[in-house]
Amino acid sequence: KKKKSNLLHWKSKRSLTLSSLTVIFFIYLMIKSKSKSKSKSKSKSKTRLDLKNGGILLEELIETFDGKTNPIRCFSSDEILKATENFSESRVISSWGYFIWYRGVIEERPVSIKKWSSQNLSSFTEAYRDISVSSQMSGHKNALKLLGCCLELDLPALVCEYTEHGPLNRDGGISSGEALAWKVRLKIAKEIASSVSYLHTAFPETIIHRNINPTNIFMDENWTAKLSDFWFCVAIPEGELYVQDDVKGVIGFVDPDYYWTMKVTEKVDIYSFGVVMLVLLSGRAAVFNGPGETPMSLNDHVSEVMEKGDFEEIVDKEIWNVRDGDDLVSRRSQVEAFLRLALRCVRYKKEDPVSGMIEVAKELKYIENFS
Repeated sequence: KKKKSNLLHWKSKRSLTLSSLTVIFFIYLMIKSKSKSKSKSKSKSKTRLDLKNGGILLEELIETFDGKTNPIRCFSSDEILKATENFSESRVISSWGYFIWYRGVIEERPVSIKKWSSQNLSSFTEAYRDISVSSQMSGHKNALKLLGCCLELDLPALVCEYTEHGPLNRDGGISSGEALAWKVRLKIAKEIASSVSYLHTAFPETIIHRNINPTNIFMDENWTAKLSDFWFCVAIPEGELYVQDDVKGVIGFVDPDYYWTMKVTEKVDIYSFGVVMLVLLSGRAAVFNGPGETPMSLNDHVSEVMEKGDFEEIVDKEIWNVRDGDDLVSRRSQVEAFLRLALRCVRYKKEDPVSGMIEVAKELKYIENFS
């Protein structure tokens, strides 16, 4: 079966819970409005933006509500501007065209603040979907926790937990340039697989991320991986096998079948995740400069190397640096199993695909326990 994707189609039979959500949200807005009116610090333009953005966000929350959505706090634009020093460049964590991540402090708590770029955003709905899906995923330990949002700006700003090491780079490293140990890379893959599995299975409809790549993976001080950026998410209605929608994603991570058919299935995320595994394994970006500075796909490079039978050419040399208590023989077994699983995810051999992200997550746990 197929169904044309509608980004506001996430319906369910939850009238009581939806009604409760609506009442709670509006009561909160009323309280917020009264507290602001007493201080008389809010301009008319802020009020208009707050009401307009609040209505759009409420609509999106109702469409996606599953009974598990976490409470969302509304921050004022003054709080956001103060925390980011008026969106100072010195506060930038990362920038990827559609949005900029800033670090800040609100009420003595360090936070990450995501500011959208209206010039590059194709649909404002995507910003609100980011909030609504993030609120549902915040209960998972491997999703970046949403603390709240600001509705008083042209586009809503997201306020999330702060992570010490920020997002990964395109080559799977961190901004300091420190090489990640093999155990950390394996842990990242295992934890993000768990997060994606939850996204696919925990809700009434299967939710597909469509933008899994290293720059959407944040690392906290304990090297715990957290998936973020849910703005491309689309739901597959219960009983349907796929939906059709315009191709979304980052070059090098887009499933070729999705690219040609525009059919969104779980395989879209499985493929992207497989490329992330190859990035973690190789230390290369999904598209890198090959011989003669010619752009080359990591997936194509890996395929070529596998045809020659020299898998070690794929592996980042830093992975073979054995630390105290580690064993090189078990390390090699882990790396080989990790590569085999990544190749199954990107369907290197089409006759042996994985069944779903749950299988991938279980396999990575098994690989981690090799001894």
